[in-house]
Amino acid sequence: MKSARAFFLLLTTLSAAATATATIAQTVSQATVPNTAHHAVKAMPYNADLVHALSALPPEQAVRKTLENLPQLRSGALGIELANSGKTRLQAGQYEWTLRATAKRRSEQNGERFNEQELTLERPVRWFGKAAKDLAIGDKGIELAHAAQADLWHEASRSLMKDWFDSLRESAGIRRLGEQLTLAEQLRGIAEKRVKAGDAAQLELLMADTETRRVSILLQQAQLREEQIRQMLETNYPGLPQPRLEQLPVPATLTESASFWQDKIMDDNHELELAQAEADLFNLQAGRIASDKMPDPTVGVLSSREQTQNGGQTRMLGISISIPLPGGARSAEASNASLKARMAAERVTQARLKVYSAAQRVITDSKRSHAIWQTMQQIQQQSLTQASKMMSAYKLGEASLSEALATRRQALDATLASESAQIDALAALARLLLDAHLIWSIDQVAENR
Repeated sequence: MKSARAFFLLLTTLSAAATATATIAQTVSQATVPNTAHHAVKAMPYNADLVHALSALPPEQAVRKTLENLPQLRSGALGIELANSGKTRLQAGQYEWTLRATAKRRSEQNGERFNEQELTLERPVRWFGKAAKDLAIGDKGIELAHAAQADLWHEASRSLMKDWFDSLRESAGIRRLGEQLTLAEQLRGIAEKRVKAGDAAQLELLMADTETRRVSILLQQAQLREEQIRQMLETNYPGLPQPRLEQLPVPATLTESASFWQDKIMDDNHELELAQAEADLFNLQAGRIASDKMPDPTVGVLSSREQTQNGGQTRMLGISISIPLPGGARSAEASNASLKARMAAERVTQARLKVYSAAQRVITDSKRSHAIWQTMQQIQQQSLTQASKMMSAYKLGEASLSEALATRRQALDATLASESAQIDALAALARLLLDAHLIWSIDQVAENR
């Protein structure tokens, strides 16, 4: 009876020790490995011009709902759940209890035979802080999954924004071509009247008719492109409202310096966070594998019962410990993990250069696109004025139809180029704010939850 009590007392002690080790590991991990997957973003104060410029974008709530339902974002959310499951697995460890039962039959020289039993309960134990390291790896895995989800969100936002402005570009072109078609039909009507009155040759009517057909074909082509883009938006972004802008907003002028925007983008960048989290994870894994150079012991308790020659029984209770003798494979694996960690660190440097270069390009695009649009707007106004004067001159018979058509084509080209430059400026501004996490940020989603 006393042996049985001692046996269960030893089991209880080992179980309590294992629980205490896991608790200490979790405490150490939470104290030394903070979760930095999300960072608070301080929004800039929006001025009226900036708010008006952002009206070219779809409603933010609709964008967020659309992004959350994209397959790649749902997959990223599952990745976070998988990382949490991985942390639980690492916290529990890969070792399990092993119960071994042995039944023996002992024969003595005098012919007596005895039945004997032995029961062993054993389990490998992580030591030298390995449990804490495993838990730290689990926490870093969750951080990596959050960073990957944020990076997926940002890339999906970029794609949505590009497709949205492409649709706006085609819609603007359709409006202008529709206006041009109306003017071409007016010119054709004037030419027809002049031909009937004998004031112009039949060739003018043919030229006016050709111009009308040309603009009509351009309009049909633009309508086809717009329909294709709209279908693509409906397919790729279900639930997102279709772009409907009767007039494009004026691009806002940003007065902040290039260094301000450079710091804004670099300080909170999901691509950099992802690369850094991956490098940290490889570094933690390398440290954990290096610690395996000291193998984990297997600790067990055993209980046996033996028969004695006088008909009695001998009960035994003991403990066992075994330690594997490490070989060269453990050192090679540690060296391999260390090299992977160094490679990941180099990828962080590479990612930082890439993000820095991309930020410079986005900032330059925003400033240059605004200046180009202002210049194109002046050219458009001059071309429209010339076309209007030439139209009046043709009505009065002071200019030929070919001259009127030529100036009208120039005005159309200038108008389309000006609106395209205006959309470029709006898109560049929105992209800058997106990369600076001032709009459509996943961090705001996390804060709202």
